[in-house]
Amino acid sequence: MKVAKTVKKKRRMGKGILCIVASVLCLFPWLQNTTQAKEPEVAASASKGLKMAVVDLNAVFEKYEKRKVFDAQLKEQEKQYQKNVTDRKKELVSLGEKIQLLDFGSEARKKDEETFEKKNMELESYAKFAEKSLAKKYKDYFESLYTEVCKEVEDIGKREQYDLIIKKEEPELQSSGISELQFKVGIKTVLYNSDSVDITNRIINNLNKRFSEGTKGK
Repeated sequence: MKVAKTVKKKRRMGKGILCIVASVLCLFPWLQNTTQAKEPEVAASASKGLKMAVVDLNAVFEKYEKRKVFDAQLKEQEKQYQKNVTDRKKELVSLGEKIQLLDFGSEARKKDEETFEKKNMELESYAKFAEKSLAKKYKDYFESLYTEVCKEVEDIGKREQYDLIIKKEEPELQSSGISELQFKVGIKTVLYNSDSVDITNRIINNLNKRFSEGTKGK
């Protein structure tokens, strides 16, 4: 009898354990589904927390009024250099024609030939100076504009708490060769962006407003 009671007791305990195990097993899918459901929520939350923007630098440089003023000033300087070179060339041509009318070996011809050589060397030296000077002015002016644009982008980024602002370029794909086309395609960094993240016009407006205010009193 004792043996029978013990067997029955063990059977009841076994059934109880099976029920507990079954209950735990039933919980596992629920726990797994809960974990899987939370993971996308965390990813979505992290994605929403990243604030990004794009800026088309080509458009900024094209529409910045300060650049237009600088371009006009540099073109005027270039014209002045070209005029000086042209005037000196005309002077040399005139002197050369005069030399041709003088007798070979005469003192007057020797003197004018020395003057011609001297002025010709001065012209070559001036032409090199003008070229280097103009190239340096273009370089300095572009660097100053680029620094100013980057500063404006940085200020907006810090002020409005952007996490990332990316340079956007729209290259002109019409080209004469495949190598040039591949290069232009290669420099395109942003393939798509919504209008909501493009702050190009804001950068242009801020720069032009500051430039306009700075030139009012001049």
